Amino acid sequence: MNNRRFTIERLDDGKVKKLFDLCQSMPKTIYVLHKNGAPSHYYALEHLASKNGYTVAYREFSIFSKWYKGIVKGKWKLFSKQFTNAGFMLSLLLSKNKKVVVGIAPFDPKLKSLLPLLKKQQIYYHTSWTYWDGSFHPKRKKNTPQVMKAWGSFLENHCKHIFAVNQQGKSQLVANYNLEDSKVSVVHHSLHPDFTNKVVEERRKNSFVYVGRLTSDKGIQELLAFFSENPSASLTIIGDGKMASQVTVYSEKHPNIIFKGYVSGKEALKKEFASHQYMLLNSKKTSKWEELFGIIIIEAMSQGTLPIASNHSGPKEIIDESFGFLFEEGKLKHTLASLLESPTFTEEKSEKAIVASQSYTIENVSKHWQAIVR
Repeated sequence: MNNRRFTIERLDDGKVKKLFDLCQSMPKTIYVLHKNGAPSHYYALEHLASKNGYTVAYREFSIFSKWYKGIVKGKWKLFSKQFTNAGFMLSLLLSKNKKVVVGIAPFDPKLKSLLPLLKKQQIYYHTSWTYWDGSFHPKRKKNTPQVMKAWGSFLENHCKHIFAVNQQGKSQLVANYNLEDSKVSVVHHSLHPDFTNKVVEERRKNSFVYVGRLTSDKGIQELLAFFSENPSASLTIIGDGKMASQVTVYSEKHPNIIFKGYVSGKEALKKEFASHQYMLLNSKKTSKWEELFGIIIIEAMSQGTLPIASNHSGPKEIIDESFGFLFEEGKLKHTLASLLESPTFTEEKSEKAIVASQSYTIENVSKHWQAIVR
């Protein structure tokens, strides 16, 4: 009897050792829980994770709305993906100490339903929002006292660490909540690795490029109006959206307005930036939104293209007057007219833009994610 027990124990010890070794060799996981998933915001986190034996997995919390969308629009890939998301949500109830980076809009009431699922996990909050006094934010409906209390508790008590995309966001969080300065890190968005190398193209004189959504909050109508009246300068528009048909009409009527539609390839975008002197971002503040960072700005800078942008909270932390231009809303026409009257593009400024963009490489930005792997 004793011999039998000894044999079983010896076998169990071997199995335990093998299991331990297997667990040690398996990559640990950092989960990003987001409304829609946003891998482009986490290149630097993926880089840091890889260096520290982690993988990054993306999950989404808007499961039922996407199930419905998948059925109604026949998007079966979207529909089936929600089973993975639902399984993850269930696993949160049955496990503990998962590292979860939560990306949810400020004061979104959905947070209340997420908190019971997250309470046993290691929670990190990632936000690009820059106003935390309650005066300006996207989720204004259902901001009951209970919702606001839940948000306060989430930020102050549930989060191990908070990652803000810019300094204003951090300053606002520390000023409006009981948070130690050391609990909030500024972690900018980063360049895609393909943008770390510059391509060489001949830049056209007085050439401007816009890349992004073709919507009114991006100030497309103003761009079209100015360049249709100033044929000595060219505007290339790249993107898609509700105003695509209007852009098409202008491009057919005015040879200096070139519409290229949606361009997905990084190399193609790099060539577009490298062949233009200036990048335009004419963002318009609405009741729920302003330009919070603008990855397209740093992508343009990486190719030596000088950025011109509305003086919103995101661009003003990226653009320096030594290589770029910020303007108050409504002053776009004046800014562009001045540039055409006294051209300011120089190779020196172009090089300064490239140097500044290197602050946003995944290697540099990943250092600011360190709190998540400690």
